[in-house]
Amino acid sequence: MVKHYIIMSSSYTDGTRVALDITEVSLLNREEIALIIKEIRKSCGKDVPLSTHLIETESASWTSVKEFDPFFEDVECTRSVTEFSEKISKGRILSGLDVANYILSKTQCTHLSLEKLVYFAYADYLCKHSKRLFVDKIYAFDYGPVVESVYEAFKRSGSQYVKSWGSDVDSSIHAGVKELPIRSRILFAEDGAEKLLSIDKTIEKYGKYPASTLVAFTHRSGTPWSHVDRSKQYQIISDELIVKYHHVECV
Repeated sequence: MVKHYIIMSSSYTDGTRVALDITEVSLLNREEIALIIKEIRKSCGKDVPLSTHLIETESASWTSVKEFDPFFEDVECTRSVTEFSEKISKGRILSGLDVANYILSKTQCTHLSLEKLVYFAYADYLCKHSKRLFVDKIYAFDYGPVVESVYEAFKRSGSQYVKSWGSDVDSSIHAGVKELPIRSRILFAEDGAEKLLSIDKTIEKYGKYPASTLVAFTHRSGTPWSHVDRSKQYQIISDELIVKYHHVECV
């Protein structure tokens, strides 16, 4: 019989559960397993959700694991800590679109109001925690800050209310990507609980305002947006500008 020590998490990028299957006898002891988990947490974040399982099958193959227990049927197996960590780490990084989808699950938005709410969520989090909420670039457009992935997903929506991706709006952009529970997507990110709490506070603070009012906030004299040269297209609003001047656009 072969022992399998299985460490599992989820890849939100691939939309699947991922396992690290350890069968090498020299690694199947408490000290080595602790070192492997420590390495995973170092790469993926100390708060990365992990589950562990110990089973015995007749061979070292992953097929034998799936035959032993259907629970593992749709799990993608990896054999190295590096491969496992890379798959998990990619899914722990948020995009602006992830935040936009969560906001749309909480309140109705036009494309314009959604852009502003996602931007305010980013700015609020950055200023409080000195960390980025998501990886997107933020541009200074005529109607205020625009978040890269949100703009690409909803730019053809006009003034109508928009729906989260995967429903009716520009779904071709996301072909092949599996939709996952929106709240869980935020929680799975690094510092996910902290990020979710911050986003909720932003929605509570700004979600009641129409797009025109949100635009007016970002257009005040001295805001991060106002400090960008908008004579050229796709000029980035830097984190430095946001940290220094976000207080000007706050309610």
